[in-house]
Amino acid sequence: MTTITTRTVEYPADGLTMIGHLALPTGIDRRPAVLLGPEGMGPGDVEHRRADALAELGYVALAFDLHGGRYLGDPEEMLARCIPLLADPDRMRGIGHAALDVLRTEPRTDPDRIAAVGYGTGGAIGLELGRDGVNLRAIGTVNALTTGRPGEAARIRCPVWAGVGSEDPIMPPAQRNAFTAEMQAAGVD
Repeated sequence: MTTITTRTVEYPADGLTMIGHLALPTGIDRRPAVLLGPEGMGPGDVEHRRADALAELGYVALAFDLHGGRYLGDPEEMLARCIPLLADPDRMRGIGHAALDVLRTEPRTDPDRIAAVGYGTGGAIGLELGRDGVNLRAIGTVNALTTGRPGEAARIRCPVWAGVGSEDPIMPPAQRNAFTAEMQAAGVD
C-alpha cells in the first residue's frame, strides 16, 4: 500500500467556513487531481476514504464541504438546505469554485489535469462548474442529473459520465430525459 498524506483544509464559501479533506499521493511531483463532491448530507467517512483511495492511485484529491463542517444526517435538515441550493446555480458554482481554488493552489496539483466527481448535490456542483466553462478533464456524477440554465451546457469542455438507477425515485424518468436532452443538444460527450 502506498503511503499518502491527508490534511483538513478550511476555506470560505456560501457564507460558511467549509472544511475539506485533502489527500496527497506520495512524492513531490505535480499530479492530476480530483474534486470530490459529497451527497447532500455533506462529506463524511465515505468521502474521506474515497479521497484517500484516489491519493493511493496517485491523484491529489479534495473531498469538499457543503455545510460548513456539518454532516446533516437528519433528512429534513439536509433537504431544507439542499433543495434551495440545487435551485440556485450561482450558489452551487460558488461552492464549487471555492473548493476548486483550494485544489488548484495545492502545489502538488497539476492545474491542467483536474476532474470533478460527485454524488447527489456534490455531482450537481461538478456539473455546474462545467456549465460555467471551467477547464476540467472529466465530470462524473451519480444521482445528480440536474439540468442547467438554457444553453450553458454548451460550455462544458470535457466528457461527462452520469449514472442513475433506472428505478431511482429521486431522479424520475422525466428528469433523466431532460438531462440527456440537454447534454445531447449541447454536443457534450
